[in-house]
Amino acid sequence: MDIAPYILAHGNWISMAQFMEIALYDENGGYYSKNISNIGARGDFSTSATMCDLLARRILQQWRESCKTHKQRLPIIEIGGGNGDLAMAICRNMTLWEKIVSRYLMVDRSQALRNLQGMVGGHSVSVFSSVEKALKKADGRAFIFSNELPDAFPARQFVYQGGKWLELGLSVENGSVVRKVVEKTLPASSAFTQWAKEGQIIEVHESYFEWYAEWQKFWRCGTLLTIDYGQTNDKVYYRRPQGSLRGYKAHTLLSADELPPMAGHCDITCDVNFTDLIALAQGCTGDVVQYMSQRDFLQPLANPVIPEEAHLIAVPGAGNYFNVLIQHRFDV
Repeated sequence: MDIAPYILAHGNWISMAQFMEIALYDENGGYYSKNISNIGARGDFSTSATMCDLLARRILQQWRESCKTHKQRLPIIEIGGGNGDLAMAICRNMTLWEKIVSRYLMVDRSQALRNLQGMVGGHSVSVFSSVEKALKKADGRAFIFSNELPDAFPARQFVYQGGKWLELGLSVENGSVVRKVVEKTLPASSAFTQWAKEGQIIEVHESYFEWYAEWQKFWRCGTLLTIDYGQTNDKVYYRRPQGSLRGYKAHTLLSADELPPMAGHCDITCDVNFTDLIALAQGCTGDVVQYMSQRDFLQPLANPVIPEEAHLIAVPGAGNYFNVLIQHRFDV
């Protein structure tokens, strides 16, 4: 995908969030819309769900606990289910009775991935294009979860220069796409105060914050489970002066500078600032919020003798590089 015409059509400067949006989700050439083929060993990247059933079994256990807490059988809503591996693993580990009486709903903005999820899930899974539509089907009561979702949202990128924050974006100069800074209004984020150091680059998932706020009023009660890679604000950019924006193609890491010519042909992501996500959840009056490492979340069911399971709870490693946010909402 040649993004130079798009940049020129938008005043010869676009934010990194705008770049991510078109590179990942453009209907004609976006990575998630047209070019993603698979996830896992044969794809461009892997997730915890493609390695073993541990994550699925633990999410299933959390769903059972949530049903007991809320004294009702909550429909399951998975957001951003990728190739459907995690959904199928969860369904495999359900009892026959749970399969009969439970509803499994999946949400994905990518039509290509929705088609794939529908084929993999068959009659046991219903697929929707938005959380609002899935929650309407569930009457607002649901166990909602995602694995590696916030990191897939377009993120704005900022650099601290000369005592102030400037926004990084893309411009066209002499026929080439280059990175360029401009002064813009800053979104809300805990990172601006913590990381105000000359040359430091940070990312802010403003689009995720906006998306989260859009559907909260449709969610009446249940549990929201969010699993992703990243850290709290005090750790997320430790020894990372260039920020965390990167890409993956055939399991090969691409730097931020390598992304423009790969637009539409690679995954693009950056780490999640969990302090910002915790603030979102705590801003919902009456909700109960828990935060923990993936190791602590998976430990009750993990078998360290199994290499794949040991990998998911390893510290340092996936066990503390991935973290878990649990938000409980009760009917009023």
